[in-house]
Amino acid sequence: MDEAQGRPAFTGLMVHRDPSVGYSLLLPDGWQRMDLPDDGGTLYRPDPADPTTGLEVGGSDLGTEVSARDLAAIRPGFLAGLRQLPGCRIEQQEDAAVGALLTLEARLTYRQEEAVRKRWVRLLYQGRTQVRLVAEGSSEERFGYWESMFLTAFRTVRFGDWWAEATGIEWVETPFQSDAEKAPWER
Repeated sequence: MDEAQGRPAFTGLMVHRDPSVGYSLLLPDGWQRMDLPDDGGTLYRPDPADPTTGLEVGGSDLGTEVSARDLAAIRPGFLAGLRQLPGCRIEQQEDAAVGALLTLEARLTYRQEEAVRKRWVRLLYQGRTQVRLVAEGSSEERFGYWESMFLTAFRTVRFGDWWAEATGIEWVETPFQSDAEKAPWER
């Protein structure tokens, strides 16, 4: 990454896959991965020296089907949840229902102690599944620096398997047991 030039540089992409929920996305290669406790998802950090800047991804089975008619009920809860952050200022919000896919996203700033942080949240729903992406910068400047990298993940998330398209090997054919047994793109 070339901070002197004012923007990060791609060195490659890796695939984040979650076969248990059924989604995948592409993100910059080389980011530090950390699995969050209690199945809270996975955190990817571009810079270990800046632990509060990164991308969190996770998914869950809601136990009930979600459809386009549910968007009007989901939207207020989504926004109310974001507004609970101290000093929250929602800069941009949009949502859509396209066939069986629902998507909501917002960009916002909030205060954490003395710091003003910037966050971008995207929720996707299909059937019984919810996928969550949260990109955050330790400051508005750090968010701006990494924004193009966050954009790649936010726009490549999909219900399905990127890796299967590239290799022809479905994730159900590849049982992963431990991190040591996983292929590099799975870690």
